[in-house]
Amino acid sequence: MSKKFTAGFVSLAVALSLLTPAVVLPAQAAPNAGVTITDAWIRSSEYSDHIGGMTGIFAKITNRTNHTVVLTGGSTKIAPMVQTHQVINGVMSHKDGGIKIAKGATVTLQPGGLHVMLMNLQKPIVAGDIVKFTFAFKGAKSQTFNLVAKPVVAGGESYSPSPAPTN
Repeated sequence: MSKKFTAGFVSLAVALSLLTPAVVLPAQAAPNAGVTITDAWIRSSEYSDHIGGMTGIFAKITNRTNHTVVLTGGSTKIAPMVQTHQVINGVMSHKDGGIKIAKGATVTLQPGGLHVMLMNLQKPIVAGDIVKFTFAFKGAKSQTFNLVAKPVVAGGESYSPSPAPTN
């Protein structure tokens, strides 16, 4: 084969490869080794509109790790007390041990159910406010979000603090 023919053939092959669409194979999805938080927001209500008040934080949390993780609460500059809570039969209570999220599962924090509670607010929270909050986990990395305060009528739980014990 002559050098001229080989060079021409290579040039033709290169030109055709540029004109022919490449076959694209789907990429392998890299496993997400963490926790995904979506639809996170904070509630504004008559319980959050004053200093010393309280409110709830809600979100969808998906565990993409290979083990159970626990939402232990979190932190924010506007509340010195942050706890995981549950509502059972309309009664809100502290969720001892946090909120467990099994591997591959999604847990929805929602009014009237599981949620993160901020107590003894250092500033009022009203609709439209932005609150910086860090979700804390056992078994996964913490994640920080800017949450928008929204009013919601659903939930049916009482945010009234328990009466102080009498001695």
